[in-house]
Amino acid sequence: MADDALGEVIEASTRQFVAEVYEEADVPDFGAWVCVEPDGAPTLFGLISHVETGSYDTNRQAVALGLSPEERAQEMPMVDELLRTTVRAQMLACRGTDGEIRQTLPPQPPDIHDFVAPCADEQVRALGAPYDFLRTLVEHPDPDVPIDDLLVAVLRRIHAAHGGERGGRKPLVQAGRALSRLLDDDHERLQSILRRVL
Repeated sequence: MADDALGEVIEASTRQFVAEVYEEADVPDFGAWVCVEPDGAPTLFGLISHVETGSYDTNRQAVALGLSPEERAQEMPMVDELLRTTVRAQMLACRGTDGEIRQTLPPQPPDIHDFVAPCADEQVRALGAPYDFLRTLVEHPDPDVPIDDLLVAVLRRIHAAHGGERGGRKPLVQAGRALSRLLDDDHERLQSILRRVL
């Protein structure tokens, strides 16, 4: 297992993958970048567009217990073992064997049980200008995801990865300009997105 792995791929296509998060791992935030680095294959970069916690057994639904987390841990410690968290990531970029990052769908999906790891700030910065992945998000959104909220999360992550107030403003403006062109002069929508970023 990779040292920084947060989970494993359990479903995959060239457009997205679903990963089960390890019990001891921190669940990635909505809008966080993650990567899959299969042996001998391109590194795949995805954006978390859905986080879900539920029962392992699809025929049994979790029920309200009326207990605080401390009471639940003491009286019913097995409850947490019956739950699992999954994340869905939209694949938006890949790094080929030549080392170049291309902001496009990968040639192949990840393999089942490939490890999923959070992207470091340097990897997020490498996914910067010209921000072609924004086109994929805007023009081919996941129908189950509120795309404007995902765009807000992406812009926040760009800002944070570049140092926040100490250096994130210029990349944020570049990404905002790219987004403006994609939204076809829908100024009200753009303003709604940008107001929620900082």
